[in-house]
Order: sequence, then structure tokens, then C-alpha cells
Amino acid sequence: MQLKRFLAVALLSMTIGVSGCAASNRVNEKQDDLIYQESISPNEKYVENQEDVVRYDIEIYKENEETISIQAKSNSEFFEPLSYEYYVNAPLNQEDISVEWTTLSGDPQETKENQLCVAKIKVNGNTDQIKINFANRAIELIEDALAH
Repeated sequence: MQLKRFLAVALLSMTIGVSGCAASNRVNEKQDDLIYQESISPNEKYVENQEDVVRYDIEIYKENEETISIQAKSNSEFFEPLSYEYYVNAPLNQEDISVEWTTLSGDPQETKENQLCVAKIKVNGNTDQIKINFANRAIELIEDALAH
């Protein structure tokens, strides 16, 4: 089973590295309440064509004094946009939020074969962290294919 999972992760890494999708231009209606935004490209330095560049975006909005909305988007066909409501102990600003990017194996150092795809969001004053796996759908598709 570990060999299948390793093969699935390797295949996923290669697929992400060579596949890109057209970027979509979506405008958030609550732009005034944006308190944090971060965007990375896990494959930008590994592709030759700009059309193949994959982007992962994290946006955090203030809903009210006790709630923030965390939105994750990507132009990758392996990721469906996500939105989480997260309860906070006090009002937040940009300095209260940090995002750590890692590979599927948890390594903060990426390689061409093992690219960044997991965002770990930490909010000051809260002990929990929110994990967003931008490659989760691709892993599920590969595991389904290996099972059949």
C-alpha cells in the first residue's frame, strides 16, 4: 500500500509540474474586509510556458468581530475552491496570521518532483491550525485509478 501511495504522490508531482490551467479572474465582493492574502506558484520555476503555471491563493476576510472567512482558490484542475468560517478570540489584522507551505510529505523545501501544495494557516491566539491540501483531489483520482 505504501508503494502505491508513493507512486501516486510521484505521479501527482509530475502531473502538477507539467500541467497548467487557464487562470480565472474572480473578484471577491467583500474586498474591503480582506485582512490577509497570499499566493504562490509551486511549479513556476519548473515550467517553460506561462500557461502551465499553477497558482494557489489564500484569502482571509473579516466576517465580524468573532469570525473570519478563509478562502482557498487555484487555477489547477485538481482543486475545487474552498471556504471555511473560523472563530477567533479577538479582532485580527494581517500580522496575526501566518501561512506555512509544505509538500505532501510535510517538507518546507520543495523540489521539482515534490512541490509545495499544503498550506498550514495559523492564527495568533488560537491553538488550532487550518490545513488546506491543494492536491487532495488529484490524490483521490490516482488512488481510485490504482484501485481499479
